[in-house]
Amino acid sequence: MDSTTSAELYRATRERVTAAIRGLDAADLDRQVPACPEWTVHNLVSHLAGVAADFAAGNVQGAPRPPWTAVQVDARRSMPIDAILDEWAETGPALERVILGETTSNPLVCNPWVDSGTHEADLHGALGTGQRPPSELWIGTLEWLLSDPPSEDVQGSLSIVTPDGTYQLGSGDPVAEARTSSYELFRAVFGRRSDAQVRSWTWPSPEHADLWSPEIPHLQQTDVALTD
Repeated sequence: MDSTTSAELYRATRERVTAAIRGLDAADLDRQVPACPEWTVHNLVSHLAGVAADFAAGNVQGAPRPPWTAVQVDARRSMPIDAILDEWAETGPALERVILGETTSNPLVCNPWVDSGTHEADLHGALGTGQRPPSELWIGTLEWLLSDPPSEDVQGSLSIVTPDGTYQLGSGDPVAEARTSSYELFRAVFGRRSDAQVRSWTWPSPEHADLWSPEIPHLQQTDVALTD
């Protein structure tokens, strides 16, 4: 994806999330985010603002592992939400300038819309708005994440067919096939769907559903079914 499109996707996501957050009361900000059960809505926004600050400053060591994100959340735990959003309104454009300047090849820094878009969906699920990020974000994420050659570490692959493309997880000849929507796959590749939800996709036979493996890369599951 070119830098202009990447920066625009990130800017638009940041503005949508900001609009959704401003004006929320304390109870909504203190809601647990089911997709990130250790976080509240306030914590989730703290992470998004922290990512922008860290990426703009070149602080990528440890990204995106939990200790790295925990620092972001802890540093903003006592900050009012408006102050966090104001910070993001400054660091977000700074990150966009880094993307446009093409001064780094770090894929996370070059494509921060993938993380922010995933958490935008998490946010709507927590608030029960029934809204979703735009389709260009989910499809762009699938193309970015699943366009590389399949891993050779797992023998036997799962072929997933959506209206927007066919994606292969794992390596070797497909041992199973499933059909689902691009949005459902977008949520599943980041662990936002349960085993039962994945099994509810369209499979040619029950045996196909039994053949896919949770060890296949990008298809870890949650313990509970998420609604978003």
